[in-house]
Amino acid sequence: MKSLFGIEYGRGATAKVVLGGPALAPAAVQKMYPDANWTMVTADPYDADLWARDRFGENLLIQRKIYAATPNAPHVMIGGDHSVNFGHFAALADRLMDEDLCLIYIDAHLDAHTPESSRAQASGAPHGANVRALAGNGDERWLGLQARVPALRPENLFYLGSRSYEPAEIDFVHQNNIFMRTPLDLDTPEKIDRVVGEIFRQIDDRPYVVSFDFDAIDPNTFASVLVPEPNGISLSAARQLTHAFAPDAHSFEFVEYAPHDGDAQSADIVRELVGIALAD
Repeated sequence: MKSLFGIEYGRGATAKVVLGGPALAPAAVQKMYPDANWTMVTADPYDADLWARDRFGENLLIQRKIYAATPNAPHVMIGGDHSVNFGHFAALADRLMDEDLCLIYIDAHLDAHTPESSRAQASGAPHGANVRALAGNGDERWLGLQARVPALRPENLFYLGSRSYEPAEIDFVHQNNIFMRTPLDLDTPEKIDRVVGEIFRQIDDRPYVVSFDFDAIDPNTFASVLVPEPNGISLSAARQLTHAFAPDAHSFEFVEYAPHDGDAQSADIVRELVGIALAD
């Protein structure tokens, strides 16, 4: 079984601070898989003044910890809000310096804002800016963590389940001809097989990371997220994608599960998908 890497941080999500939410997910998943080999990263105590005046600076503290603690061997990462993807992927890109690391991003959102466009068009939250920072356009302090900038080339980015974005984000996708498929492109097993085949043909033999945000799933099926978006992918699609990508992934990230609401159906889905990623 692969090891598990937990990141107990959720303050990078939404316009108002969330002290529980996704930060509780690693502990919840640890209870599901208590016998697994765990590495856990815990956030510093909440500094309300720093969070209010400098969200990306507050977030930098957890990014440093993630970057330092990321395991070298293939593993499953449990976030945390989606901002934690930055430090995790950046660490892997630096450690695989001779490789051309790819990112399969399964999410309702694109998370492709700069700090400036996020403040102008969205919530200003760091969890909407991690992908753009990996592509080399982000908070300079974040970028200063990396040896390789950019950590991610646009042609190595594959969006699945996308359906909610602001103008700056979709402009980034169109200007860079980035691979993007919506839930409508993933609504039958045959369509999913075609999309998976397209991605693997483009990736070829390069290493890749999968980042799975639970808000990719339709909220009528999976309710325990902070930023639900209607018309998401089905649970069967989530299963099929996890089975397809997990076996050869250098790392498989699961993020944005917010277990504070106690929804049993969401918890069962988390247990199932994490189990697939660990076993495959």
